[in-house]
Amino acid sequence: MEGTRQDIIATILDWVIDADTPNIFWLNGHPGVGKSAIATSVIEELRKIGRLGSSFFFQREKSNAMTPSILWRTIAHDLALQNAYFRKSLVATLDANSSLLSTVSVENLFHGLIREPLMACSQMPIKDQPVIVIDALDECGGLDGQHSGHRINLIRTLKSWASLPNVFKLVVTSRGETDIEQLFSTIKHRAFEVNAGRAVDPKSLEDVKKFLLHRFRRIAARHEGVLPSDWPGDHKINELNVRGGGLFIYAETITNFLTRGEPEEQLSRIIGGTSTGNISTLYSWILDASFPSPSEKVIRGFRSFVGALILAKDPLSTSSLAHFCSADSSTMRYIRNGLHSVMEPGDIPRFKHQSFIDFLIDPISCPPAFQINMHHENRNLTLACLQIMKSQLRFNICGLKSSFGRNNDVPDLALRIQENIPQQLSYSACFWANHLSQTIFDDEVYEYILDFMQNRFLFWLEILSLIKRVNLGSNMARLLVSWLRASNKEDEMSIDMEIFMTAFGCVISQSVPHIYISALPLSPQNSAVRKQYIKDYPQTISIQSGGQGDWPAARNVLTGHTESVISVAFSPDGRHIVSGSRDETIRIWDVDTAELIAGSSKGDIWDLDTDGIAVGPSKSPVGEIISVAYSPNGKRIASGGENNQLWIWDAMTDEAVIGPLEGHNDDILSVAYSPDGKHIVSGSGDSTIRIWDAETGYLVAGPFEGHTNQVRSVAFFTQWKIHRLWFG
Repeated sequence: MEGTRQDIIATILDWVIDADTPNIFWLNGHPGVGKSAIATSVIEELRKIGRLGSSFFFQREKSNAMTPSILWRTIAHDLALQNAYFRKSLVATLDANSSLLSTVSVENLFHGLIREPLMACSQMPIKDQPVIVIDALDECGGLDGQHSGHRINLIRTLKSWASLPNVFKLVVTSRGETDIEQLFSTIKHRAFEVNAGRAVDPKSLEDVKKFLLHRFRRIAARHEGVLPSDWPGDHKINELNVRGGGLFIYAETITNFLTRGEPEEQLSRIIGGTSTGNISTLYSWILDASFPSPSEKVIRGFRSFVGALILAKDPLSTSSLAHFCSADSSTMRYIRNGLHSVMEPGDIPRFKHQSFIDFLIDPISCPPAFQINMHHENRNLTLACLQIMKSQLRFNICGLKSSFGRNNDVPDLALRIQENIPQQLSYSACFWANHLSQTIFDDEVYEYILDFMQNRFLFWLEILSLIKRVNLGSNMARLLVSWLRASNKEDEMSIDMEIFMTAFGCVISQSVPHIYISALPLSPQNSAVRKQYIKDYPQTISIQSGGQGDWPAARNVLTGHTESVISVAFSPDGRHIVSGSRDETIRIWDVDTAELIAGSSKGDIWDLDTDGIAVGPSKSPVGEIISVAYSPNGKRIASGGENNQLWIWDAMTDEAVIGPLEGHNDDILSVAYSPDGKHIVSGSGDSTIRIWDAETGYLVAGPFEGHTNQVRSVAFFTQWKIHRLWFG
């Protein structure tokens, strides 16, 4: 609200014009202290003085639509519209490397669309430099939070921003979660914590009181003649202010609740039934007051409706949401009315604040009747998606009249999609596997999965092609494979589905008819997809001779190393490959796209100054990389090679975290992690084996001697004995 948090806003604006301060301002605090409101006010002030470059607000429930890639593309677009220097450099970058527009590497995207064009503007005076504002960093990645690949990628690029000149200012707001705190502990930045609760400062209490006075005046005006204009009086406002502990969300939720009616009576109940500075207690009270003595029908409807709302990967309209929950329309209206104080108005239901979602999934804070069991609700969403696809998927769903053209050649395709693919179907097609991956195996879900694989797979590809989401297909099939394998179920069909989409993804994305007239008949004779579906389409082409019996063994060719590749390893989840080469680099690749997603430059290890800023490569190159290995959790990579050194790398950032580990007297020819990830074993040309602590880098055992020649391969047995292979 205007007139509040002026001290914090002034601090940020002073930092913006100071070229000697770090280029990132981190505004952090607990849920509900008003971080987003402050960010909004800062954006308005920057707009007034012509300094706003771009702004981006992450929302947890829109995690699939608010990714780091979309963030940096949005910022690049906004900066190009405003800044001629940036625009000229961006155009030159895209002319030289048009693949940036389709890259899956967030790091490559950041460097190409943001870092390089910004450096072209570095000579501009600071008063003309655009400022970027990113709100709610902690909501990037959805409910997966710091375990999300999106969040990890974003943090990696924010670390890169810190190495830009100080004139390029970036404001970031977030909660102080572990991975975010770790990021800011390694880079130069300006930090400001918005206090609440016992640590709240008088200025925050004053700001919240202004907000309460403003809201209560509006409520009193709405009940003119019943409530006095100064209702509820200074004493009660002060009491509420102290109870709220400086939390704007506490004050906003209370005043929203009072708009339902009977404000005087409800306020008395709130004051008598809530405790100081405890937003969870307030939320519990609201649930009890809104749903007194709820029936089993209401409880089931609440869990189903709210569970679908929380776990949906994309926002759904009220009418679409009804297809994913068991509540009938009247129960949904009753629940929405009861939750009006914590929900946004409008046709797309969403909660006003992440703290209410956190409360609902917390088994300690939330009353048992209203607690959301995410595994159970993901199962319900999985079934809903599969049921929707079973009932609505069909051959040639959009009634395309010709098989000769591409999707883009159909003049009224957008209208056909609108008429034939409702939101609930497109959502189901895009996200059924995400919900399945969070679902425990049961027979009912399995029966629907079998029906999908045996009868609906090609129809599903139609939807992905028409809505331009074929890129999701391979990963969804991989999730299906993992789910079936975890339950010891036959996975041949699901594996073949993944291969089919990888092989024909380009064709499928351009033309729906070619799913049937090209991809299916041209797939190998022994393809499970072909065997299952070819009989249903006898009028397609047939190969009389020269066709393949099986899929080619080579799925992708990864190019980028400049000399021989000596060692490769898969990440535990199968999504990435790490390679080590004689060109002295370690590179990490995306299995599906064959795209390089991270790679060290000549094995350089970057020195950090006392404040954690990268200042340049050290003079200790790693040399040729002879062996690489992923840790069991996929977070670290061990490498061994020339110079008798072992290094440990961060698998997400490609930065060295430990090393060099020295002790061998010849090249390290093989490295391997123990099953628990706590130790690394190395074999060397010096005929010895050593065991290292993976966290500290300390030598814990060895050298083991006995071989008379080079130790070329080492591995741990689960019983912790070392298996050794060598050439002599």
